[in-house]
Amino acid sequence: MESQRLNKSAPLLTLTKVRLNYGTLRVLEQIDLSLERAKVYALVGEHGAGKSSLARIISGLVKPQAGQIMFDGKTCQSLNLKTALELGVEMVHQHTLSLNPYFSIAENFALDSTPNYKLRSRKKNLTAAREFLAQYEIDLDPTMLVKNLTAVDQIFVDILKHIYARPKLFILDEALEKLTAPAFQKIIAILKTLQQAEVTILLITHRIDDIYNLADKVSIIKHGAILVTDDVKNIDKINLIKMAYTQVSNDPSADDLNEEFYHLLKYNEAILRNLPVNLIVTDQEQRIKLVNDSCEQNFNLAQTSYLNAPVERLLAGTNQDIADFIDAALIGKEEKTLYQIPLTFNQIKVMSNVRTFPIYDGAFFIGNIIIIEDVTEYDRLQKQVILSEKLASVGLLAAGVAHEINNPLEIIYTYLSYMKYRFRIPEFHEALDTLHEQVADIASIVSNLQSFSDHTRGAIEEIELNDTIRAMLNLIQHNAKHKQINIRFEPYQQELLIKANKHEIKQVLLNLFKNSFEAMPAGGEIFITTRQQLEDGLPFVQILFQDTGPGICDDNPNNIFLPFYSTKKGAEQNMGLGLSVSYGIVKKYHGTITVENIGEAGCQFLIQFPQARFIEGEKKSSEL
Repeated sequence: MESQRLNKSAPLLTLTKVRLNYGTLRVLEQIDLSLERAKVYALVGEHGAGKSSLARIISGLVKPQAGQIMFDGKTCQSLNLKTALELGVEMVHQHTLSLNPYFSIAENFALDSTPNYKLRSRKKNLTAAREFLAQYEIDLDPTMLVKNLTAVDQIFVDILKHIYARPKLFILDEALEKLTAPAFQKIIAILKTLQQAEVTILLITHRIDDIYNLADKVSIIKHGAILVTDDVKNIDKINLIKMAYTQVSNDPSADDLNEEFYHLLKYNEAILRNLPVNLIVTDQEQRIKLVNDSCEQNFNLAQTSYLNAPVERLLAGTNQDIADFIDAALIGKEEKTLYQIPLTFNQIKVMSNVRTFPIYDGAFFIGNIIIIEDVTEYDRLQKQVILSEKLASVGLLAAGVAHEINNPLEIIYTYLSYMKYRFRIPEFHEALDTLHEQVADIASIVSNLQSFSDHTRGAIEEIELNDTIRAMLNLIQHNAKHKQINIRFEPYQQELLIKANKHEIKQVLLNLFKNSFEAMPAGGEIFITTRQQLEDGLPFVQILFQDTGPGICDDNPNNIFLPFYSTKKGAEQNMGLGLSVSYGIVKKYHGTITVENIGEAGCQFLIQFPQARFIEGEKKSSEL
C-alpha cells in the first residue's frame, strides 16, 4: 500500500537533460521537465521554440540524442510510438489527423485503441462508440464515414478518438484553436472530466486565455530551453507574454530589454496616433488603451478622460442594437463592418461605417482596433440621389396620368356647361354648380401634377434672390401677423444672382411659407438666411428656411418631397403636392433642396442654386 501511495505522488513523466538535433540544427537543449498526475500543463513559446518537437519526443515519434525519460516511475530506454501508446500516451497533432477517411467514426475509435481489433465484431465496436458519445452528450452518428465530415468535425473526431483510448497522458498540440465554439466547450468539459480521473494533460497553445482558464501549471520554452515552470496563478499575463514572445533585443541585460521594449511600444503608438482615420485601440477586456489624434479632434475627446474606460461609455446614447453589435464583435474577436449606422459618439451624432479588427501577436489575442468612418455627407448625397430617382419615376407616371385625365375632364366640363344653359331648373343649376366646382378641383390637381412632371424651363432671367424674398415677404406679411408668426430675414450683404424663371422661384418660396404656416397654427417664428457657398471652387447661392413648428414626424424627413405625402393629418384641403412641385422646380435649375429636423422643435430647408455671378460680401440683418 505504501509503495502505491508513493507511485501516486511521484510525477507521471520526467524528462532529464533531454537534447534533440535535426542534423546540425540544435532544436532542444538540456530539457528538464516533470509532469504530475491529474494536472493540466500548458507549454507556451514562440513559433520554432521547440514545443512540437518536445511533444513528439514524449509521444515516441522522435528519439532524442541525449537525456533520460521516466514514465510512471520506470525508465524508458527506448521510447517509440508503440511503447508510448502502450504506456497510455495519446497525442493530437497540429497538422495531421490520425483518422482513416474511409472508416466510420466507430471504426476509427476502435482502430489502434482496442486490443485484437480485428477479432471484435463491428456491432461491438459500434455499441462501444455509441456509449462513449452518449457519455459525453455528443450528437454524432458513429456510422458516418470520416470523409463525409466537415474539416472542423474531423478535427473534433480526431480529439475524441484519442480520448476514447483512455490515455494516462493526453497531449494537444494546438488542436483546440481549430474547433468551433460548441465543439470547444464540449472538449473543455471532457478534459475536466479526464483530469478528475487522474489523467495528465499537456496543452500546447498560443491562446493565453486558454492557459489561464484551463492550466494548473505553465512552462515557457524559448530557443529550445525551458525558461520557467510555475503555477499559472504565479505568473501574470504581461510577464508571460513578454517572456514567451518578446523579441526586441539580443542583449541579455534585463534593463536594456525593458528600455528597448518601451521604445518599441512608443514607436508603434506614434504610428497609430498619426493615422488619418478615427481609430480606437482596446485591450482584451474592451477597455480603451488608445484614441488617436484624428478621433480626439473629430469627436471632441481631447478633454475627456477615456483611458482604461470601457468602450460602451463612449457609445452612450447610441441605438442599443448597434452598441450590442460592436460589443459582440469585440468579445467574439471578429472582424466586422457595420455600414451607414447612426452613431452617437461622445454625444456627437454622425452617420458612420464602423469596423472592428482583432489584434493578434502570432496566435495570441491582444485586443481590438475600432475604426469609425464619418459618412454623414455621403449618406446625405445618397439619400438625395435616391429621392431624385423616386421623383423622376413618379414624374413620368404623373405626366401620363395627367394627360389621360385631362381629355375626359374637358368633355365632362363641356357637357356640364351645355346642360346648365339647356335646362333652366334652379335645383338642377345648383347641382351643376357643385359638379363644376368639383371638376375645377380635379383640374387643379391635374395642373399640379403637370407642373411636378414638367422639366421644361419657362422664361429664364437673372434673378436677385434677396429682392425676390423681400417681395414675397411684402406679399404675405399681413397673413403672417394675423397668424401670429414672426418672420426674420438675414440677407447676404451683396447681390445673389441666379438664372431661373422668377414666377417658379416665387412658387417655391410660397410653398415653403404655406407649409410653415400650416405647421404652426398657434403662431411661431420663421428664420430665412441667404449666403454664398463655395463647393469645389464653384460659387453657389443658399437659402436656409427654418421654422419653429413641430418638425417632420418621419424617420426620413425628405419623404415630404414625394407627391401626395403629407404629415398634416385631417387637413383635407392639403393634397401634398406643393413641396413635390418645389422639388421639381429646384432640380430643373440644377439646384438641390433638403430638409432636416432641428432639435426638438422645427425643421430647416436648405435650398442651393448655382450662382450666376460671384461677388464677395458680408451679410446684414433685418427683421420683419
